[in-house]
Amino acid sequence: MSLSLVFRLCAVVLLLNGLMALFNTDQFMAMADFDVTTDMHTLGQFMGVTFLIFSIIAWKTVDLAGENLAAFGKVYALAEFMWVAIIAFHIATGATGGATAMGNLVISSLIAVLFFLKSRG
Repeated sequence: MSLSLVFRLCAVVLLLNGLMALFNTDQFMAMADFDVTTDMHTLGQFMGVTFLIFSIIAWKTVDLAGENLAAFGKVYALAEFMWVAIIAFHIATGATGGATAMGNLVISSLIAVLFFLKSRG
């Protein structure tokens, strides 16, 4: 698997999360064990658009980074590890749970490791 493919994979995962959070907000948030209020619905939609923005950035990084793709991969590895840390913390403290949190924890962990391994050297 190439580093370019890891970026594309990351972009697709962000796209799926973004679409779910934007267009199926109540279910997406409920699957993370959140009580879905009007405010939480609004926040979920905002989060969905943010995921979509990051998806576009991840997809385009492959084309824009050129010879610096490995350096960008290291930054993305750090970002994914930060998501892993906060999701794991929220699950451990009981602040969240369910399929959304657990699925994103596993997927983010995998993507973080792939970014780390493929951007070394």
